[in-house]
Amino acid sequence: MVQYIGIDFGTTNSAVAIADGAGQVRLAQLPVPGGDASTWRSVLYFEPGGGLSAGPAAIARYLETEGDGRLVQSIKSHLASDAFSATTIFGRRWSLEDMIAAFLRKIRESCGVELGRRAVVGRPVRYWGARDGDDDARAVSRMRGALDKAGFDEVIFEYEPNGAAARYAATLDHEELIVVADYGGGTTDFSVVRVGPKVSGAEAILATGGIAVSGDAFDARIIDAVVAPALGRGTSYKLEMGAEAPVPAWLYGHLRRWHYLSFLKSAETQRLLARVVQGAMAPKLIDRLVTVIEEDLGLALHKGVEGCKVRLSHSDLDRVKVAGSLDLDVPVAREAFEGWLQEDLDGIDATLTKVLSDAGVEPSAVDKVFATGGSSLVPVVRQRLANRFGVEKVVGGDELTSVAWGLAVRAREQFSA
Repeated sequence: MVQYIGIDFGTTNSAVAIADGAGQVRLAQLPVPGGDASTWRSVLYFEPGGGLSAGPAAIARYLETEGDGRLVQSIKSHLASDAFSATTIFGRRWSLEDMIAAFLRKIRESCGVELGRRAVVGRPVRYWGARDGDDDARAVSRMRGALDKAGFDEVIFEYEPNGAAARYAATLDHEELIVVADYGGGTTDFSVVRVGPKVSGAEAILATGGIAVSGDAFDARIIDAVVAPALGRGTSYKLEMGAEAPVPAWLYGHLRRWHYLSFLKSAETQRLLARVVQGAMAPKLIDRLVTVIEEDLGLALHKGVEGCKVRLSHSDLDRVKVAGSLDLDVPVAREAFEGWLQEDLDGIDATLTKVLSDAGVEPSAVDKVFATGGSSLVPVVRQRLANRFGVEKVVGGDELTSVAWGLAVRAREQFSA
């Protein structure tokens, strides 16, 4: 049977959808502890003996081996960078394309369906860290190279919000003018699109735009405000001559991006930390920072922060908790969290304003706003959309899989033509 593949390779989560010749779409079911799921975390785990695992299996092995290997996450966020092209892991050089291809091959092996060689693959309107067209071209070229190594040598790239638009359009029996608001892990993307049973293709897309701010940035605000101070940021330590110096703030900057945490294990940084520990004015807090670094607790911190963010979607007060040797437990109020996000949300709003202007569309002319991506569930995010368009126009659903679903629809349109 002919089938058409849509791949949503995300900063945080990834999904694959399959459309058949009749237009029916289903999500590939991927193995997770206790059963199957329609998404995998976009992570890899390398072990000293050569073992390699991906998705939930990677996280499980990381925990089983107590972090003896190397956990790699947020791989997508490096695609546009001219400063990073490869790394050495246990004596082997891994290019960025090699790592992404390894992840995609694991998905191919695990989904229980032969995916073939053709696919429509999602891409953000603006890759995280891309400053100009050259950076964007670099990201696309690297992603194409990774896909080719994973066996997908006939690939069409599609903006991720347009995939979500195709998912929304499948529910309609009439034409609508919609805004797709896709709040991913690394970027927030918008598209103004005409959708309906008889509308499809590039001519239906009136404007697109994106900004490299979204879920990861929201998490970073929690880290800056409550986690970093609980690990000693803002405290001081005594120097050898008796003077005091602030604990360097740059140490805590690495906590904002979890895949940077391993950089703090360099010999130079370890010597600095030893001096800070010896003279720490807040030794218990600094001990926590050292524990995070020495025990590779970046994943545990990430899960604690992300879990708190999710729970604040339906609670006024929650806590970032990391049990065990770290013993971290700090409160976070939704009102404070929303205050920390104002600068990020202002940037996102400015991007949306430009997209509407480029499309020549007033908010009152928009029929619906389809909000997708995990961070679209944050109440203040939806409230910003409601303030602009009206609460009755903001809809959502399948926040983690709508892009993949729609990409499979686009694959059928593109490859069956």
